[in-house]
Amino acid sequence: MKQAIIKFAVVPSSRRLLAGFAGTSLALGASASFADDIGTSASAAIAAAQASGIGVGGAVVACVAALCVVGVVIALVRKV
Repeated sequence: MKQAIIKFAVVPSSRRLLAGFAGTSLALGASASFADDIGTSASAAIAAAQASGIGVGGAVVACVAALCVVGVVIALVRKV
């Protein structure tokens, strides 16, 4: 285990340092473009969910109103 740690602890040549720097910069560039894609797709998903939520909310309000009307009708029938 110590040999593996020592192997990667020190960069003995400028070639390895350059390769490490290139790999790091590529990884950061890829993560930045991935973050941009996430932001765009997240905005679209939120807009779709909002439209769906408004539709479901209207259905829930309609059901509650229908149950209230049925309750009022049943209460009127019992009084008669």
